[in-house]
Amino acid sequence: MMKKSCVRFAWIFLATGSVTGCSQSIQQVSNSPKLPPPAVESASPSNIASSKPISGTNVAAGKPVIARNGGITYPGWGNANDPADYQTTTNYPKLGRWGNGTNEGTGTFQIVDLGTVYSLHGVGYNIDWDGAFKNPLTFRVEVSTDNKTWQLASEIVHPYSPKTSFNKIDIDVAISPMTARYVKYWEPPDGQWNGWGTFHQLRAYSSKQ
Repeated sequence: MMKKSCVRFAWIFLATGSVTGCSQSIQQVSNSPKLPPPAVESASPSNIASSKPISGTNVAAGKPVIARNGGITYPGWGNANDPADYQTTTNYPKLGRWGNGTNEGTGTFQIVDLGTVYSLHGVGYNIDWDGAFKNPLTFRVEVSTDNKTWQLASEIVHPYSPKTSFNKIDIDVAISPMTARYVKYWEPPDGQWNGWGTFHQLRAYSSKQ
């Protein structure tokens, strides 16, 4: 894949995969509180879309998810269980499974506390979403040192893929170095409802261990 630097928005075409047990007929269920979006400072990040791992250490591995919105609990969908599953997204190198309603309400997100301040030079995520809705999916990563004021690190619009019933993305994104303790991975409320989806893995890269 050709790499492009200094691009705020990127269209990424990657291989898709299928996930069983998900149906577009499932009714919307959400057990997470509707949290207002925090203030975001203006930023002009430099992104390089990459299908290869970024050098350094994934400092999000094993770190706690301290806030979330949009998770679902629905036994009919592979026993999706928000309270039991939401912490599995940082169980690197294993894949977790946090079922959610994409772009829901004020946005579907998880916030990971890295435990201390790092200089991040890359982020990554493994997600999927329902292919029954022919809409692109916007995925945004923001960072913060205080969990209050946020800076944009990456925003990518992933196109709909007609090849399978489910769209799947596993991507690492190089960013200009940014200081962060908290990382917010989210699908903002852009009006493009994409049915049900899953956060499988969330990553953040630093040269500091």
